[in-house]
Amino acid sequence: MPKTKNLPKDLKVEIAHIREEIPLFGGVLPNTDRVLVAKGGGKGLGIYEELETDAHVRTVLAKRKRAVISREWFVNEADDSQEAKAAAELVRKHIKKISFDRTTEGFLDAVLKGFSVGEVMWVIDGSEFRPAQIKLRKQQRFTFMTDDKGHELRLLTLEHPFKGISLPERKFIRFSFDERYDNPYGFGLGHSLFWPIFFKRKGITFWLVFCDKYGSPTSVGKYPPNASSTERAALKAALEAIAQDAGIMVPEGMDVSLLEAAKSGIDTYEKLVRYMDEQISEVVLGETGTTNQSGNSGSRARDQVGNEVRLETAKADGDGLCECLNNTLVKWIIDLNMPGAPYPELWRDFSESEDLKQKAERDTSLAQTGVKFKKQYFMREYNLQEDDFDLSEAKATADPEQPASFAAPESSRGIDDILAILERRSGPALERLIEPLRKMIENAKSLEEIRDKLLELYGELDTEELGVLMENAAVLAELKGRVKVTDEQ
Repeated sequence: MPKTKNLPKDLKVEIAHIREEIPLFGGVLPNTDRVLVAKGGGKGLGIYEELETDAHVRTVLAKRKRAVISREWFVNEADDSQEAKAAAELVRKHIKKISFDRTTEGFLDAVLKGFSVGEVMWVIDGSEFRPAQIKLRKQQRFTFMTDDKGHELRLLTLEHPFKGISLPERKFIRFSFDERYDNPYGFGLGHSLFWPIFFKRKGITFWLVFCDKYGSPTSVGKYPPNASSTERAALKAALEAIAQDAGIMVPEGMDVSLLEAAKSGIDTYEKLVRYMDEQISEVVLGETGTTNQSGNSGSRARDQVGNEVRLETAKADGDGLCECLNNTLVKWIIDLNMPGAPYPELWRDFSESEDLKQKAERDTSLAQTGVKFKKQYFMREYNLQEDDFDLSEAKATADPEQPASFAAPESSRGIDDILAILERRSGPALERLIEPLRKMIENAKSLEEIRDKLLELYGELDTEELGVLMENAAVLAELKGRVKVTDEQ
């Protein structure tokens, strides 16, 4: 390898800067989204907010956001040192107090509009600086100025409506979605959704006009050539009454009939609207299987692929936002409270755990073919503890050199024992779940204090242990039934 201490100057400077591509006015970087430029007018990003008035758009956007916030978040230590562990614990404690799921949902507004901005509200909590809340702000209130150092987020005010004002450090978080070509405004899905929604609304408008015009048959009245004006007026009144009354009367010699309209146009409008809904689902979710069936029967393979696509999309959204927060909020918490400590990392858990039911069915099949399982396997795979096993009776009748098998025909009684163990363990688990509530109620001084603290405590209750117990109990109960059927056969 060449031993050079200094890089050539041309390799260190940025040559194709974004300011060479987009004309700047006083250093302000304009949003070059072509839809906003052509259709935004004075509304700007407001036209993308209006897209959410469409029921289908709101549904698929909410589904995309829920796919992220439904995943549990965790904080990784930077290393194994005590300082790194303390830093990670500090971040966990602070993140728990800011309604992190709601904050995540607010930042994911960038998916539609390109970027989102949150203002951190700091408080002093004992000896710590803590983010009490992150308030999401409207994107229209911000602009960007750019120079060799990068992009500066600025707040537009009444006194400075063009360039805005500078913002303090560690105060505002900007999350950009699809920040291609170094554009801080991002590239939101509103750019791709605008036209499908525009055509859909036009199609619905024409569809409603068609239904209004041809939804009911047109009444036709015929009168003889020598009919008087009085008779003609009576016939007209009868035709007008058709739409309201069950029966009408017309003078003798006159005829009333109904003119049916061709209904082929209904299918045309409906197909247009459904097609645009499919395009919307494709843009937001990457698939259409769970939102647009169009009368077709379901496909297991298609749904499986759709689930994989949604998982990939949710993971990309979650990882992008967590990376942004790791570079801002997480570092700020450490810098203000533990300067010099290694930075932990905040992430969402998108790992897919193996289905416990499928695992148990697999192990049952293996056991029936003669495969033997050790106790350590059960402890690891089914989250059981050492004291959950009582094999004293089994040892008296079984070969001591052989490990216990799983779900053998004689094991139905063993499953009863395991279910009883799970039932006994659920008591302490419930007790640990309820204990914080009991202490809070005992120490409360009024019903109002209980009400307020109950809402605060709800988000901190740990139901994971009880959930695992219930899942194991359900699977083992099903296994008991399978073994019973096997014994009968």
